[in-house]
Amino acid sequence: MSSSLGLQGDSDDLALIEDVEEAFGFRLSDCELNHCRTVGDLFELVEARLPTSGLKGNCATAMTFYRLRRAIQPRIGIALRPGTSISALSTLRVKELHRIIKEECGLRPPVRYISVWGAIVLLAIFALPVAVVILDLSGWIAILSALLATVIFRKMPIRLPHTMLTFGDLVRSVSSRSVGTLAKQGARLRPSEAWDAFRDILSGHTPLSKEAITPETLLLHPKVANS
Repeated sequence: MSSSLGLQGDSDDLALIEDVEEAFGFRLSDCELNHCRTVGDLFELVEARLPTSGLKGNCATAMTFYRLRRAIQPRIGIALRPGTSISALSTLRVKELHRIIKEECGLRPPVRYISVWGAIVLLAIFALPVAVVILDLSGWIAILSALLATVIFRKMPIRLPHTMLTFGDLVRSVSSRSVGTLAKQGARLRPSEAWDAFRDILSGHTPLSKEAITPETLLLHPKVANS
């Protein structure tokens, strides 16, 4: 039986498609996507759009490494290598790291995750005003509660994916998420490299590991796909 990304079709599939489109720098039509059932089907659409001039050029990952190292290394005072632990960047807040990658390097940063406490506070932002209304308390209490929860949420730590253990992991994630931009700037984009970046992107939307994603992997959960 084929594995599945486990998408439920409740906008999680749209988020995945948007992520792929942003990474590769082009849009896929609804007509094309309607015929996609497997990961391989979707990659065929991506592969058909790859630039024909992308067989030669610089390595996208190497380009990303030097660009990130040049921007980040002076800020932390530590020599950055692919195997450098991600903890070496702990002096930089994740929000600042994202700003550097996006604004100074012109690349797409990795997905950010909210801590467990941050998620609880985010829920409280919506739940507290509703609770106050249900309990028929003062409207000012609802407003103040929401403002307090918002302030606390803004102070909550944002973290990188738990699978990102080294600076090299960060580089590969940024490279995959920015592969279209890098190709326009001279990076090569062979089908094998596009497939590797493609699986990197998909792995952020599924419990499956990157290595477990194959062309035969279903996009939607079988129960959803067959309904």
